[in-house]
Amino acid sequence: MPDPLTTDESTRPTAEVVLSIVGEVTGSGPHRPTDSFYDIGGTSLDAIRICLRVSREFALDIGPEALLDSEDLAGFAAVVSAAREAR
Repeated sequence: MPDPLTTDESTRPTAEVVLSIVGEVTGSGPHRPTDSFYDIGGTSLDAIRICLRVSREFALDIGPEALLDSEDLAGFAAVVSAAREAR
């Protein structure tokens, strides 16, 4: 999957916000788009908190399964970007 921070300007703001929220919620970072949520020590409660914050930030309805099922944070950012475009 392409890195949304470097290859697609239209998704760059989304990816930056997602990475920032992940860092704030997990209390760690900075994170790279290629980081796996599980590898950074993310928990199911973190996933719920992250998705609630992302949903609020972008006025979307993103469930935790979107994050938990993503291969990495770039994949999650791509899901969020697609949801934004679908609105």
